[in-house]
Amino acid sequence: MQLMTGLEQADLTLTFLSGEAADLPAQVTRNLKPGAVRLLSRGAEGDVAVALPPTDAAEARELGEALVKLATDLGARAVRVEETPHADALTLAALAAGDRDARYRAEARPGPAEFAVEGLSGANRARVEAVAAGVRFARELVNAPANLLNPVTLAREARTLEALGADVDIWDGTEIEARGMGLLAAVAAGSATGPRLIRVTLPARGEVTRVLALVGKGITFDTGGYSIKPAAGMTTMKGDMGGAAAVLGTMRALAAARDLLPEGVEVRAYVPAAENMVGPHAMRPGDIYRAANGKTVEVVNTDAEGRLILADALAVACDEGATELVDVATLTGAKVTALGNDVAALYSTDADLTARLQASAEASGEFVWEMPLHAPYLKAFQKDTLADLRNSDMVPAGGSIKAALFLREFVTRPWAHLDIAGNAMKDGQATGWGVGTLTGYVLGR
Repeated sequence: MQLMTGLEQADLTLTFLSGEAADLPAQVTRNLKPGAVRLLSRGAEGDVAVALPPTDAAEARELGEALVKLATDLGARAVRVEETPHADALTLAALAAGDRDARYRAEARPGPAEFAVEGLSGANRARVEAVAAGVRFARELVNAPANLLNPVTLAREARTLEALGADVDIWDGTEIEARGMGLLAAVAAGSATGPRLIRVTLPARGEVTRVLALVGKGITFDTGGYSIKPAAGMTTMKGDMGGAAAVLGTMRALAAARDLLPEGVEVRAYVPAAENMVGPHAMRPGDIYRAANGKTVEVVNTDAEGRLILADALAVACDEGATELVDVATLTGAKVTALGNDVAALYSTDADLTARLQASAEASGEFVWEMPLHAPYLKAFQKDTLADLRNSDMVPAGGSIKAALFLREFVTRPWAHLDIAGNAMKDGQATGWGVGTLTGYVLGR
């Protein structure tokens, strides 16, 4: 679906209730809820739908999704929206809902082709178009099946960002081992493709004053290793690189909106990529490996692999001069138990960083909830081991908190962790969750 500057003729127009609502049929306006769209009239000049004006970005996102569903049901190809608050969030949600991934179908599914929102122009429009492109990139990465997307092909997709002015470096297994990233190498040892470390850099405008590092978990498929998952738990594991997709999608958006980057800010993405497989060289429970920062980790549970590869990437990002870090990962089932699939868990060592991420998430209509870094829980990963840390205590209670505390052991700068388990996919389709939040965070919105 293409974002248009305007439409002379629309098949479907969305209008909003105002003081003239009394003139509308009661059966249309009665019990109309925020975020819902209702068909008002049909005619030769186009259909008209009505909704309540959104009061926040979350409602606007619901409206965008509901509007595209109605347009698809009606067969509308061109959709227009009257000027409204939170037009950015509504537009992004509509574009995402209308962007149907047809790469693996014999025929594309029908839906709206053109979309326009009155009053959306200038820098706002440019930013919306950039974020929409980033969301699309992230969704396509997550939707790709594991027989097509592995660490090698993920790195190849990241290379496409060079056409937009980004610098892309790829480390293979030899360089990863040379850099001391023993945890990433261990996780990938059971896979024929081996590991990759993908580093994407957007140089600063002017002298560098801050380096923001975005780190995304890139497990392109997770069998659980020798701590193997049950069949039902493995079917969606192509999406275990949702954090990597969010980070790369953000870099795609920022590359397209370079003029909006704050002066002096360099942005780097670090994506440790691996498949967690079973094989003759795969890591085993009880194995001990050394991380990039020198700490040793005993692998108690090979299915707690995401924290291992993130640990190495976080350590490298700090070593290379990052002044602030945000990592994003489909990390723990405990997060889903605590917050469900709509709300991401936010852990942070810095109150200002926390506030900026929360504000950006709210403006994007994406939900985050701050969780505690309860330090005593880390003791469960420090006892009964010959290493500095264990990667699990095999106790689900508090699992998301303990995973975040594990990661904190590998950072030396202000840092935030977003556990997005459950957020990256919905109804079997990628969501692109996180691109809006991370882009807004970098741009200072």
